[in-house]
Amino acid sequence: MKKQEQNIKFLNDCLLIKNILVIGDLHIYDNKNFYENNIKDKIDEIFIYINKENIKIDKVVFLGDVKHNFGKIDNLELNKIISFLNYIKNKLNNIKIIIIRGNHDIFLNFVLKKINLKLKDYYKIIIDNKKYCFLHGDKILNDCLDADFLILGHLHPAITINDKYKYEKYKCFLKGEIDGKKIIILPSFNDIKYGYNLNFIDKNENNLFISNKQLKEFEVIIYNNNEKRDYNFGKLKELI
Repeated sequence: MKKQEQNIKFLNDCLLIKNILVIGDLHIYDNKNFYENNIKDKIDEIFIYINKENIKIDKVVFLGDVKHNFGKIDNLELNKIISFLNYIKNKLNNIKIIIIRGNHDIFLNFVLKKINLKLKDYYKIIIDNKKYCFLHGDKILNDCLDADFLILGHLHPAITINDKYKYEKYKCFLKGEIDGKKIIILPSFNDIKYGYNLNFIDKNENNLFISNKQLKEFEVIIYNNNEKRDYNFGKLKELI
């Protein structure tokens, strides 16, 4: 296995890249329903595993869409987002938190300023001489074009796997390469938001800067949280 691939570990709907924990779309507020407990429980479980494996985290990157509703933030949403992010800050104990701007995150900067966090359009870092760029995924940014690895959210990929007995839908990661850049797309972190059904990719626009034709060449990775391991199901085009 190549060194760069050894740096990347799939977890429960998130990604570990050396000492960086990467979490995709949260959508922690949805109209009158708030899924804070679901997300907190999931993060707690992930950190139990990380601590058990003696993995040292120095950064957490959120890939955008921290909030769900478009438009202005009402008081309920404001309080829920602040409560959740304060929980993250306290849990991580001075670990650097990086929040990428998602297409839902209009006015999120107003919230983050209240707790001394900033919203970024992207985040770049060099790991073992390779450039990684973390961005939401709804658009490509010129500053990310020189990266060796692009780490995205936004799509919320999920797929239905079937045999002669049953059909089961799973959230999944997509891993591929375009123009020499390795790309990983994370599923949504919120268990309520399964998102984009890859089985119907030919019938829907994907709202990424990557075409459906290109996505079909990506590999589908499904993480089994009970076994704490990932399974590579091969290229998407072979599954649909």
